[in-house]
Amino acid sequence: MLVVSNLLLWEKAASIPACMVEDGGCWDPLREAFNSATQRAETLRNLSDQLYVEFFQNQFSSRQFADLSSQLIRKDETVLKAGTYCHSNRAKPKSRGVNIDIEEYLKMSINFVGSWISPLFHLVIELSAMEGVPETILSKAKDLEENNRQLLDDLRWILTKVFPTAEIKEEFPSWDYLSFLKSSNKNHKFLAIFNLSSCLDYDTKYTIHYLKILNCLITGKDC
Repeated sequence: MLVVSNLLLWEKAASIPACMVEDGGCWDPLREAFNSATQRAETLRNLSDQLYVEFFQNQFSSRQFADLSSQLIRKDETVLKAGTYCHSNRAKPKSRGVNIDIEEYLKMSINFVGSWISPLFHLVIELSAMEGVPETILSKAKDLEENNRQLLDDLRWILTKVFPTAEIKEEFPSWDYLSFLKSSNKNHKFLAIFNLSSCLDYDTKYTIHYLKILNCLITGKDC
C-alpha cells in the first residue's frame, strides 16, 4: 500500500479551483466529483464483498466455490492462478512514495477502474442466461456494473477538469477468463466467476485508496 506523508501530499496538491457561488453558498464541482467517485467506490466495495460471500453461501454456487477453495488450498495450478492472479494488476497505479505525477496517476487509475468494464458487462450477460441464478446475485452484479461505469465517468470528468489538454490512451487490460465465462462447460464458467469475484473483492479496496490519494493531491482536502 502506498504510504505518504500528509504534509508532503498537501504540499504537492494542485491549486484548488475557485468554487461556484450558488444561493449564497460555495459549490466546488471538482470536490463534488470526488465525493461522487468516492461514494461509488465505497458502494462497489460493499457490493463486491456481499457478492463474494453470497457465491460461497448461496445454493446456486456454494458447492462449486467450496470445491474451488479446496483445490486452491491444495495448490492446484489452474485454480491457484484463478484465485491469486488478477488481470487488473497490469493497470494498477505504481507506488512512488511522494514523487507522484498526478496526471499519470489519474490516467492509471482510469485504466485500473476501466479494466472491470468488460468482465462485469459479460458477468451480467452470462448470469442472466444461466439457469437458477438467484435474483440477489444477479441484482448485485448489475449494480456492480452500473457503479463501475459511473465511477469511470467520474474519473474521466476529473481528468478533463484538472488537465484540460491531457490526452489519454485508454488501455483496459483484457480479462484472461472471458472465454471461460462464455464456455458451455459449467466448471469453466464457475472458475471464471471465482476469479472475478476474488479479484474484484480485492481491487475495490485499492480503488478507494487511490481516490483518497488523488483527492488529496488535486484538491488539497482530506489529506
